Amino acid sequence: MVSGMLDAFLTTLAIIFALMILLVRSIRWAVIAIVPLGAAIVLVYGVAGFIGKEYDTPMAVLSTLVLGIGIDFAIHFIRPFRPLRSEQPSSAAALAQFFEEPDLALTRNAIIIVPGFLLLLFASLVPYIIVGALLLAMMSLSWLAT
Repeated sequence: MVSGMLDAFLTTLAIIFALMILLVRSIRWAVIAIVPLGAAIVLVYGVAGFIGKEYDTPMAVLSTLVLGIGIDFAIHFIRPFRPLRSEQPSSAAALAQFFEEPDLALTRNAIIIVPGFLLLLFASLVPYIIVGALLLAMMSLSWLAT
C-alpha cells in the first residue's frame, strides 16, 4: 500500500505540475505553485511521524487528495499576482496590491474549504476524525504558505 500510494502521489504531483506549466506557461511559476503545497504535506506528515502516527490507509490517501484540492490556493495567488508583478516596480509593491483585493478569492476559497473538513472531527469513526484533522491541517498550512 505504501509504495502504491507513493507512486500515486508522485504521478499526481507530476500531472499537477504539468498542468500548472500549461496554465501559467512557466516552469518557474509552476514550481512556485507546488512548493507551498508540498511544504504543507511534508510538515503535516513529519509531525504525524514524530508523534508516532503510523502510515495507514487514510494517511496514504490524503497526500494525493490534498494535491488536487490545495493547488487551488496557488492558482488563486498566481493568476492575479503575475500581472500585478509586471505593473509594479517590485515584488513587495505587487504583494501589497495583491493583499488589497485579489487576496479575497484566495481567502474565500480557504474559508470555504478548510471548515468543511472541520466537520469530520465530529464523526463517530476514528479514521474520519484522523482524515478530518490531517486535511484541516494540510489545507490550513497550504493556504498560509501560499
